[in-house]
Amino acid sequence: MCGIAGYIGDQKIDSSVVTKTLTLMKNRGPDYKNFYQTEINKAQFLLLHSRLSIIDLESRSNQPFFKDDLVIVFNGEIYNYLELKKKLINLGCNFFTNSDTEVIVESYRKFGENCIKNFEGMWSFVLLDLKKKKIFMSRDRFGEKPFYYYYTQKNIFFGSEPKFIFSLLGRKLKVNSKKLSEYLVLGYRSIFKERETFYENLHELDPGTNLILDFELNKEKKKYWQLKFQPMKLSEKDVYEESKRLIQKSMNLRLRSDVPIAFCLSGGIDSSSLAAITSVSLNKKIHTFSVIDSDTRYNEKKEIEEITNHLGCQYTLIESNTVNFIERIEKIINYYQAPIPTISYYVHNLLSEKIKENGFKVAISGTGADEIFTGYYDHYSFWLKEMQEEENFKQLLKDRDSGYAKYVTNPLLKDPFKIINNENFRDHLNEGAGSFNDLLKKKINYTFHEEFFSDDVLRNRMLNELLHEIVPVILFSDDLNSMMYSVENRSPFLDSCLVEFLYSVPTKYLIRDGFQKIILRNSVKGMLPDSILFNKKKVGFNASIKSLFDYKLPKNRDWLMSDHIIFDIIDREKFEKFLDKDYTKNYLSKFLFNFISSKIFLSNYKSTLN
Repeated sequence: MCGIAGYIGDQKIDSSVVTKTLTLMKNRGPDYKNFYQTEINKAQFLLLHSRLSIIDLESRSNQPFFKDDLVIVFNGEIYNYLELKKKLINLGCNFFTNSDTEVIVESYRKFGENCIKNFEGMWSFVLLDLKKKKIFMSRDRFGEKPFYYYYTQKNIFFGSEPKFIFSLLGRKLKVNSKKLSEYLVLGYRSIFKERETFYENLHELDPGTNLILDFELNKEKKKYWQLKFQPMKLSEKDVYEESKRLIQKSMNLRLRSDVPIAFCLSGGIDSSSLAAITSVSLNKKIHTFSVIDSDTRYNEKKEIEEITNHLGCQYTLIESNTVNFIERIEKIINYYQAPIPTISYYVHNLLSEKIKENGFKVAISGTGADEIFTGYYDHYSFWLKEMQEEENFKQLLKDRDSGYAKYVTNPLLKDPFKIINNENFRDHLNEGAGSFNDLLKKKINYTFHEEFFSDDVLRNRMLNELLHEIVPVILFSDDLNSMMYSVENRSPFLDSCLVEFLYSVPTKYLIRDGFQKIILRNSVKGMLPDSILFNKKKVGFNASIKSLFDYKLPKNRDWLMSDHIIFDIIDREKFEKFLDKDYTKNYLSKFLFNFISSKIFLSNYKSTLN
């Protein structure tokens, strides 16, 4: 895991700017930093890299990495690099390092741009092919590793974080006020819907995409991976056995490291299953890290201690309300250079800090499980929609009512027939949007839309969450929270073989006997206590805004209402009245956090808001 940045164009970047930018990159790579700068046919080339040493800790693997006529800066991990290296050696390739970086270079030399189809991992990289006069940029399938760029016909700036680009560019780009308004009204689901950033003209390279440029900066985007729901004829037994095999294989690959690995653990099935597989099936000692909140709705201390006692592993608990909230959130947003999407990622930041303090450089998280196994409460209703022609449909309804139904707090989801009778029902995803939009001085169109992937309504919903609405937001925050403390985050559920297989599984197998994630539960059966394995309540890493920031205290209310540029977007008088509402309601507390996050974000951009 590292930081990359660079520039290609007709300007020469001053050495003082290069030094300043490398300094900004130190969190992403504290172990080594360097750059490559050259001129070819009057075009300027600059590649910057900061290294967090995880694989092959020797200096021979430092970057920018040179081999013959190829130069690369790379951020991420190619988990199957050992298998690929063996194949490349059999094809006549020679290696002088033990790094995955050199495997990328030799794979490109042998297979060109198609080399990435062989990679299992997370990556963003820029490779200069000096012989073919080509610039090869690539981002992993799910977008686990960030890649931003600012492009004109004469220049391209790129980097792992916006601030690296701003440093090389010599100025900040204007805030995208439309995007900020959408975030305030629609919340985190809106952030990556259109793949816009919080800055005007700052682009993301789409996940699963290559960007190819010649030395005149003519560019071509190529999508190399797309996920579809393509159900196969499989028996339930085959589904369970193959899923278990693929999960364990993914976990085994992601444990490859020359430094210690920590586990993020909630009291739920996702993160606990990864800990169980590693501890029980792979027989490795682990250390887990968990956050507990004073609000009983989000406090999973009992479940966490039950899991760790069962596995016999070391664990560390962090209390979410023991720090100064405003001071800490300002620090996080200053690093993000963007609003924090939800309070969950504020909480995750506490985890990353504690993991770093305990000497770990790699952390394992359960990102993606909800979107590949079914994990959200509305998934049950979408599944019932698909099952309504089954002979045992009435029993399937009873199974839901006797379990998950009692945990559903969103009033729009309590009745499953809202979705069963209307597969286009999505009001629960935009709860409160009308009220929030009314607070804006310039209203937005907040009609819900989603991309079409499949006629299967559940799978279509899950693919939107996986590729557009939820997982991209989590990965965005996982990366920044981890890198803020020089920790690499790994997500074993986002293994391409595992995900592709689960999107070939018939939908009917996703839920059974009233249990969502039945495939995952069966994969770790016998490794966890039944009280964890068959717990239907969903919590995860979360906290209450009230336990972190008492908005009723006069000093806090004064801070919320103080003069600020955010009131160029939000009507101040309407917002003041809005503060008198009952913020124990989940959708209102989410909005309050989004307001706080946006206000702090804008504090550094007074002169750049459109």
